[in-house]
Amino acid sequence: MISVVLHILQRLARALFAIPVVLYFLLADLVMWAIGPALDLLARLAFWHRVEIAIAALPAYGALLVLAVPVVLLEPPKAVALWWMATGKFWPGLAMLLVAKAFEFAVILRLHAIATPKLLSIPWYAWLHHAVLALRAKLYAALMTLPGALAALRIARETVLALRDTVRRWIAPWRRR
Repeated sequence: MISVVLHILQRLARALFAIPVVLYFLLADLVMWAIGPALDLLARLAFWHRVEIAIAALPAYGALLVLAVPVVLLEPPKAVALWWMATGKFWPGLAMLLVAKAFEFAVILRLHAIATPKLLSIPWYAWLHHAVLALRAKLYAALMTLPGALAALRIARETVLALRDTVRRWIAPWRRR
């Protein structure tokens, strides 16, 4: 009897852990897909190309340190956004928080893509990187077995496409100048 209860509790704990992790990975993939064109534009800038070359030339732990820079620089705006949200300016705070988080996420992902070969030379980082990728693959496989998962994924992609088109329409007048 006790082993059955423990088994049920273990499965419940795994499910409670898996839900936020799956949501995070889904959100990360959707954000990457949505801001991919912006990252491509960033990669074409001469300044950014020089930054990429400099990062690629760093030793492994230097590259790891570079990944912390966007986090450190964007923490103050996120703290201000949370303060705004707590003091009654919810929508401006939420907008600032989302923009700061998306920018931080985009820059970190781009930097990570550049630094990955060096980072994988660090044994503990390589192990962690492969463990996270394996966990992500398992969680996605489990998610796709749920009823309605494909429909939810389609709706999420359509929502992101609509949001992307809206942002492009907002930006279009400024791009012509």
